[in-house]
Amino acid sequence: MAHVAKLGGLTDELVELLTSTSAKSDQAKFSIHRESALRALRFHNYPRTNQFDVTSQLEGLEEKLRVYNEDPLADALRERLDRLSSLEVKWTPEILHLLLELSDQPVSKSKLEKLTFLKEPEPDTGPILKWKDLVAEDPLLREKSVWRNVDFTAGDSDGEDWYEDSRSDVSEQTNTTAQSSVADEFNRRPDEHAVDTIDKLALDELRKQQFWQKTPNVSGVILETVKKSITELQAIREVLFMLSGFPTSLFEIDSKQPTKIRPSKGYALKHASAEAFFKLARSFADDGSCLARLRLWIKSPQSIPLLQIFQSTLLERIQTFDRRLSDIQQRFISPTEDIVVSLLSVQAELASHILPLVQLSNIIKRLDTERYAHAFRYLEMIYDDTCTSQMNGDEETYEFMARIFFDCFRMYLRPIRTWMEEGQLANDDKVFFVSEATGEVELASLWQSRFKIRRTQDGVLHAPKFLQAAATKIFNTGKSVVVLKHLNQYESLRSTGGIEPVLDFCTVCHLSVRLAPFPELFDTAFDGWVQSKHHHASSILRKTLFDSCGLQTSLDAFSHIYFMADGITASAFTNNVFDKLDTLNASWNDRFTLTELSQSTFGSIPSVNPDRLRTNILTIPRKHRDVANCRRTVKVLAILEFKYHLSWPIQIILTPVTIASYKRIFTFLLQVRRSSHILTRQRLISDRLTNNSSTDERAIYYVLRTGLLWFNQMLYYYLTSLVLEPLSQKMRTDLEAAEDVDAMIQAHSAYIKKTIDQALLGSKLELIHKTILKILDLGIKLEDAQAANAAASKEALKHQQEMMDLSMASLGLQTPRKKANQFMRTPKSARNDMDSSSDEENEDVDVDLSILSSTFGEDREELSYIEKLRKMKADFDRLVRFVASGLKGVARAGGGDEARSWEALGEILESGLGNGTMGYR
Repeated sequence: MAHVAKLGGLTDELVELLTSTSAKSDQAKFSIHRESALRALRFHNYPRTNQFDVTSQLEGLEEKLRVYNEDPLADALRERLDRLSSLEVKWTPEILHLLLELSDQPVSKSKLEKLTFLKEPEPDTGPILKWKDLVAEDPLLREKSVWRNVDFTAGDSDGEDWYEDSRSDVSEQTNTTAQSSVADEFNRRPDEHAVDTIDKLALDELRKQQFWQKTPNVSGVILETVKKSITELQAIREVLFMLSGFPTSLFEIDSKQPTKIRPSKGYALKHASAEAFFKLARSFADDGSCLARLRLWIKSPQSIPLLQIFQSTLLERIQTFDRRLSDIQQRFISPTEDIVVSLLSVQAELASHILPLVQLSNIIKRLDTERYAHAFRYLEMIYDDTCTSQMNGDEETYEFMARIFFDCFRMYLRPIRTWMEEGQLANDDKVFFVSEATGEVELASLWQSRFKIRRTQDGVLHAPKFLQAAATKIFNTGKSVVVLKHLNQYESLRSTGGIEPVLDFCTVCHLSVRLAPFPELFDTAFDGWVQSKHHHASSILRKTLFDSCGLQTSLDAFSHIYFMADGITASAFTNNVFDKLDTLNASWNDRFTLTELSQSTFGSIPSVNPDRLRTNILTIPRKHRDVANCRRTVKVLAILEFKYHLSWPIQIILTPVTIASYKRIFTFLLQVRRSSHILTRQRLISDRLTNNSSTDERAIYYVLRTGLLWFNQMLYYYLTSLVLEPLSQKMRTDLEAAEDVDAMIQAHSAYIKKTIDQALLGSKLELIHKTILKILDLGIKLEDAQAANAAASKEALKHQQEMMDLSMASLGLQTPRKKANQFMRTPKSARNDMDSSSDEENEDVDVDLSILSSTFGEDREELSYIEKLRKMKADFDRLVRFVASGLKGVARAGGGDEARSWEALGEILESGLGNGTMGYR
């Protein structure tokens, strides 16, 4: 009911307004209109106005006004729409839609001045009272005496009034008494407070230039949404001030981001469109934002010298740019000739000077946004921008960035120069890529362990990427200086130092080579700078190692000790060890005895210092410590190793890792010598104990023995003449031609690696090496079988002789002792050919029989002697063929010098098998 009553009241009001009739004037007509309106409102569902459609129409109207150059009308419309959007009115879309429907050609018929009619009229307060109206009504006010002060103290008997001028009283009192400032303030006349504005033209000009204080108005009506019109000269002044870092009215600074500048939308040029002027101002604002970022970063405190020099360099460039802006302002303030006032010309004039500063600002921005950016990161960015500018053909930016790069790079060179010239590092320097280990470091590990190259968690060198190629030389030069200091050769280094090349833009990027790429120019110049210090220090250290420290002598000593270069001296040592091993002498592996023996034998060589030579015995399991078991295989010789003490400078080149490889080669050579020794110790002329052997046994034995000797000799020849000797000569040549100590270490390490691989000790040939050791063990096994057969033959002959003696005694005949003794005695000529090293026995012995008591009983097998020989012969042929084919197969799969060496050894072994040297059935 409330809705119906409300709708009825509104309908009555609507009918009265539209028809100008009421229920009192014309009841019938009013009732007809009222019922028609109520029926239409009640029984017809009208949808609500589409607010988005209304908004779109209003925006289209605003755009149309701007297209027809009616920006004031468009601004006024936008201002009222914005104010209306802040009000919460339910029927706003309907109201606006009604106004749009009622509008009639708003673009052509709307006038901005008509907005004043919408204002409520001010109330009439009546006429203003003026002095001229008072004077017209009262003529007495025209006399000056009316305004004089009355002196109530002075008078005469006639009662006449006296009037005096207050100014004379004040001046008279001032001359005679000291009046307070408060009294003086109240006694001043109004004309004393007047301001003398003599130069009214200058004041008017000043007010005219203060465009920011002018508000557009039409007939006194203030238009807040209409942009303020300025001249192009005023815009230029504002732009120059903004680029200089001063606050302006034409540009606004973001309160949250002080480095962000944006143009104000409240200003426009008189002769340019608002959109064009805004785009031009926005481009200036972007440049100003970059300059503001630079100015703010320059003011921030920095504790790292590398960043401080960057700040100083940027400050110098900013000051140069500010002086250029001042020159432009001076040209507009007091022109000496006719000039064109144009924002575009100023922009074109400053473009080439702003562009490098914008690039620097982008570098600062990237430095601030990158996480964990290193102090030298900006050097990499400037280097990249320099290269990019050169490739783009922008010579001005290229020179600008290159000069900044060299100015800052000189600071980065300071720790590099100190390190390369003095071998010193600054305390707590986290920028330089060289670090020093904490704690004490042995002199032998001085080169490898004391100093390290800093790397990131990703393994990247902690240095600018344009220095990574020269980082190794820089690192090695400083270490060379440190080593020379410990060798007391630093003074000779300083006294013979040369002049370092100059690194600046004029020298590196000279006009004669300006067309060359900047990376190539810089790399060439910096490499020359590094080489001037690296070559000098490295050459002195290399000469010191060879001449004063005896590197060549140490290499000769290693060659004689580990490679047994002197065969006679090496045989004197090895034969003694082998003889003790064959006689089951437990002192064969006594460390002190072997040390004395090695010093007495190898010490006779001039290059070997016997006091530095020691023999070490490795620990073996207890169950393998029995001499009788140890002598049956060449593998036991791996427990014997030499230790030759080197001076600490030589240990820099001959590292402990390489010495371990020397020991492996020595063990292999010793094992080959062991097999050859046991095969050659018995001469054929003394083979009287096997005279009763069959022809097949003797033939197989000598064929197998010959094959084993041939295999040992070929293997030893390959190791010494085809591997050790050529590689050693090449290694010595490479050491003398090495550039620095690292190159010497690398040359020696490469030599050791090649030697290990070609000497069949590498990981690829592990199975072949084990097979070779089995072949070497066959020599010991063959001689043991032959010795056991000889002992059995001797025992059988002795038993036969005893039975013969018993038979002869039973027949009463004389026993032929003398003849039998002569049969068992070895001729004197044969005794001279014996290789036995036992000088304690007085008997002439053909074969070492001291081992037979242990080996014959323990190794007794059911196989006969000839079956053992045939089995060993078959194993020998099979193993040798496996070694030969395996070497050739690995050589074909691989490549390089190692493959050629393996193939050569395989061909040698195959040729021995093919020509029948080892083939007897």
